[in-house]
Amino acid sequence: MPTRGTKWIGALIKSGAYAELRSWLAQADREDLARGWPRLAPLHKLIVFKLLDAASALAFYHSLPYKERYFLFSGFPLQSIAPVIAEAPASVRRLFVQLPARFYGIMFQDLARQAVEAPR
Repeated sequence: MPTRGTKWIGALIKSGAYAELRSWLAQADREDLARGWPRLAPLHKLIVFKLLDAASALAFYHSLPYKERYFLFSGFPLQSIAPVIAEAPASVRRLFVQLPARFYGIMFQDLARQAVEAPR
């Protein structure tokens, strides 16, 4: 994220510019996003993940290390970003994507498979 880094993402989130962030994420380089990912605050990670369209979110999820995938799996429900959407108008809430239930299964199987394959 050379031109639009994690500070810029954080500033957009803090200002409530979710539509602008979602628009940028739609064309953002996922490798750059993954490189900057560890520097995002936990809630910001969930917000960014839920602003990606479903297919992009799952593909991005698979590009992350196990620890980050586990975090996103734990934050799967849309309610995990309740501090953002609780008082937001419907137009803002609609920007965030509730991933299909079958993605939960895909994510779980991915984590379980890696946990079994990991050396002990």
